[in-house]
Amino acid sequence: MQRIAIILLLILGCVAVNATANDDTTDKRYRYLYIEAVRQQDLGNYAVALELFRRCHDLKPDAAETNYALGVFYLALDRDTLGLQYLRAAVDREPDNSEFAERLAQTYLYRNRIDEATTVYEQLSRAYADRTEYLDILIRIYERQRDYPKLLETLDRLETREGQSEEITLAKMQVHSLNGNQEGAYKELKSLTDAHPNDMNLQVMMGNWLQGNGKSEEALQVFERVMREEPTNAKGQMSLMDYHRAHGNVAAADSILYKMLVNPSTEPQLRVTLLRNWVQDSEQNGGDSLRIMELFNRVLTLPQTTSEVAEMRAAYLVLKNAHADTLRSAWEKVLSISPENIAARLQLVQIMWQDSIDDNVIRECRKATEYIPDEPVLYYYLGLAQYLNEHYDDALSSLRRGVGCIKKETPANVSSDLYGMLGDLLQKLHRSEEAYVAYDSCLVYDPDKVMILNNYAYFLSCEQRDLKKAEKMSYRAITAEANNATYLDTYAWILYQQGRYDEARIYIDRALENDTVDAQPNGEVLEHAGDIYYRLGLTEEALSMWQKALPLDVEDKALLQKKIKRKKIIKK
Repeated sequence: MQRIAIILLLILGCVAVNATANDDTTDKRYRYLYIEAVRQQDLGNYAVALELFRRCHDLKPDAAETNYALGVFYLALDRDTLGLQYLRAAVDREPDNSEFAERLAQTYLYRNRIDEATTVYEQLSRAYADRTEYLDILIRIYERQRDYPKLLETLDRLETREGQSEEITLAKMQVHSLNGNQEGAYKELKSLTDAHPNDMNLQVMMGNWLQGNGKSEEALQVFERVMREEPTNAKGQMSLMDYHRAHGNVAAADSILYKMLVNPSTEPQLRVTLLRNWVQDSEQNGGDSLRIMELFNRVLTLPQTTSEVAEMRAAYLVLKNAHADTLRSAWEKVLSISPENIAARLQLVQIMWQDSIDDNVIRECRKATEYIPDEPVLYYYLGLAQYLNEHYDDALSSLRRGVGCIKKETPANVSSDLYGMLGDLLQKLHRSEEAYVAYDSCLVYDPDKVMILNNYAYFLSCEQRDLKKAEKMSYRAITAEANNATYLDTYAWILYQQGRYDEARIYIDRALENDTVDAQPNGEVLEHAGDIYYRLGLTEEALSMWQKALPLDVEDKALLQKKIKRKKIIKK
């Protein structure tokens, strides 16, 4: 600030002397001050620049550029009255300067002083006849004010400068319609179509106007003429189709639609739109699904630039609860057109999954990762299929690739599923330390993933490590699913490992009560119950539980047999 003040004093000091000098000296001072003011402004020294511009104004109050600069400064300082005063002065002194006038008009608009803004823009539009952007602004102003006479006049001026066009004609027709002058709207359109008699799209526009204004017979004549001249004109076909539908001739309308859909020259996106609308109308009105499928199949014989029609057919089959084989074929068709379509790949994999998770599923999942190598969810399905088929090394490789593809935008559930499965696999491969790291990562993405909370807790308890951490995780699991026998068993076992046998019995009994998932009880739950009862001195009950567990699936049958034998000897 001190440096700026010094600059200002030096500059002003240089010009303050000899105030009665002649005009030539004044001009030199003015030019020096003005150039320095602009330089200081460019340097960002706005306080210095403003003071210099004020000094310039003192020397030459009629200088347009100084009035403009001061106007801009004061507007920036929210001193609107003073800012507009200087801007108007700049325009008055240089009425041919479009930059000054534009800034004044924009300022009026910004401050909602519409009439004053309109006056300036009208002056600009007449002074610069080649710059139609001023007319565009006036059109928006008059449209907003609903000043239809002025709006039509301005549109006429625009048409004179740019020539007759569909856009301007439509705008003028709309103004006439808003003003209740349908005859005027018709004359505008008639003038355009007469000027371009061979433009069939304009003729369709005329037909649509006639149809919309109760002149159906005349509209039909126009549409039929268009079809004679251009049989494949899409706009004409659609208008004629709408005409027949409006008059209850559904068969004729459907016939035109069918021709459009199967015509190779129909634009692909228009075909998709027409087909989607037809399917929706058919569903709402109880249409024939067999006819729709026939139409889908016919359209799909044409060259396809996108897979939209095939996807629409597949979605329709899902809606109609089609057989899995039919759905599988439909999604395979989608992938034959767009092999990189992730959603279609997942749909196909899920259908195959329901049948049998075999090598075919693995092959399809691997193909998906080849087409889309950076999509984590595909590695989840591939790794899961390999895991279930006991291809553990392959599954480990797939899951590691999957977690390596996780990005910031990857859904949290996908990330947690990948890490959770990786943890389970590593645990199965007896790589506990790596498994726990994977479980920790899983819980970062989903802290409430109960299956992982249970598994992580159980494996810790089996190693008798971090039992307090295991207890907390297990408790969260049973809080989330209070009747899950597996989770209750885990919690009971963690309490058992801590010597809290009375508490352990409460939860193991609840596990036994809820162990109804399969036709036969869980051998591991029964064995744990026996161990807990034994610690509580309930030898008979413990022996009964172990004997029930023996023919079932347990981790170590030899150890269980030793427990039973030892207790039988004690009993004798």
